[in-house]
Amino acid sequence: MNSFGIDNVITEKATVELSDISNGMKVTFSGDIDVQNPEPIFVPFFEQIHNKVLENNIKYVELDFSKLTFLNSSGIKTLIKWITKVTPLPVEKKYRFKIVANSEITWQETSLKMLSMLAPGLIEIQIK
Repeated sequence: MNSFGIDNVITEKATVELSDISNGMKVTFSGDIDVQNPEPIFVPFFEQIHNKVLENNIKYVELDFSKLTFLNSSGIKTLIKWITKVTPLPVEKKYRFKIVANSEITWQETSLKMLSMLAPGLIEIQIK
């Protein structure tokens, strides 16, 4: 459970959990995100997180993909929509992302590293 009152996302193939960590919040992805149109599921979830981060002046969000075995291009697109909401914010409102990837899951290293190019200086990549 998290202190922000945001429900986790649970689908047939995937779970996305939000939890509090000492320096911000953590979003943990597991399973497969392979739906044709994930936007109705994930855009509202990411929007809630974004709004709570801004309301609570949180400066750090960890996105842990290490247990996510597949993420299709539509799923990546929903992440891009979230990340690009942060770049135009005033400096005092911006927050940083740490993306945690699993080196044993081939697509993660390539695809997730690409996300760091969207917002230079706001995204850190950790490959486990």
